[in-house]
Amino acid sequence: MTEAEPGDEYEQVLDSLTAFTATQKELARAFARSARLHTTDADAIVLIIEAEQRGRPLTPARLAERVGLSPGATSILLGRLEKAGHVERVREGSDRRVVTLRSTATINAAADAFFEPLHLQLGQALGEFTTEQLALIIRAADNLRTAMETYLRDCESTPKD
Repeated sequence: MTEAEPGDEYEQVLDSLTAFTATQKELARAFARSARLHTTDADAIVLIIEAEQRGRPLTPARLAERVGLSPGATSILLGRLEKAGHVERVREGSDRRVVTLRSTATINAAADAFFEPLHLQLGQALGEFTTEQLALIIRAADNLRTAMETYLRDCESTPKD
């Protein structure tokens, strides 16, 4: 197999992924509306839940990086989410100085109610592909993500004029 050369198929893949990303952002806004949250608050909740599901809960500092807020603004955001009963700051593990963020059962139920029907539809959409085709899609998505992460690191390390 040869590497893909930029051409019509290359552009179609990138266009499809760009449209997919735009739709994901709209879904995040729809979840925010359904939960009566500001979009930044909903983004933070989704990031916290996803990190918990991966077994690597976020710290407030890591959440700040992920949502693009200052530490002070993130502290205010977390205060709102705690007051609303959506998030808890927890000291766990051997180093009690480290604070991790945990979602509450209430916000998890709201997220499940919103996203579960989508999860089922996505499963149906992917059900038409073979295991080998899915492996290829995963590989392509991972390669594209790695290229974007490398580009992002390069942008962040480039001195500004």
